[in-house]
Amino acid sequence: MESEKKEYGKFQWFFFVIFIPFIFTVVLLGIIFSVAGFDVLGKTKEVLTEASLVENLFNKKGEDQVVNEKTGKEQDEQQKEESEKLQNTLEEQTAMIDALEKDVSVKEKEIQKLNQEIKSLQTQIESLNSAETKENTVDLAKLYENMSSKKAAEIIPKLNNDEALFILTSLDDTQIADILAKMTVDDAVKFTNLLAENSE
Repeated sequence: MESEKKEYGKFQWFFFVIFIPFIFTVVLLGIIFSVAGFDVLGKTKEVLTEASLVENLFNKKGEDQVVNEKTGKEQDEQQKEESEKLQNTLEEQTAMIDALEKDVSVKEKEIQKLNQEIKSLQTQIESLNSAETKENTVDLAKLYENMSSKKAAEIIPKLNNDEALFILTSLDDTQIADILAKMTVDDAVKFTNLLAENSE
């Protein structure tokens, strides 16, 4: 009984301590190699096909594997070619985008330059217009200086307040008094008030 227990104990020890961990390790390594991209089954088949005892078993499968390997190599080559073509296309498009971005930046600078020129021209036009307006107003004031007070008293109330005020302020006090004296009472009061507000 004791010898049977010892043999049974040795068998159990061998089974639990050596055999099961060995199988577990082999399976775990197979999974790790498969995930890492290492073809475990393929390598195993290669080793077994080299052995003379099992060569006939894997003969047909070996031929299929060669065909599959050739097909796999062709597919790899095609994928490499397509990858290179895509890379070249990407590089060309990147170069085109860079060129277009440079063109855009050049165009933006030209637009900024043109906008500055437009602003400069607008400023010149405004200054010319204001100069012409002043000249015209000065000429108009001279015209009213030479005009009779009665005629000026008839025309000035028909102008807008700004024009009338500009003309009246460009005349001397005597002329203003003569023109106001010849206006209607309402117009005289209105322009007297405008002149008073302007002098403040």
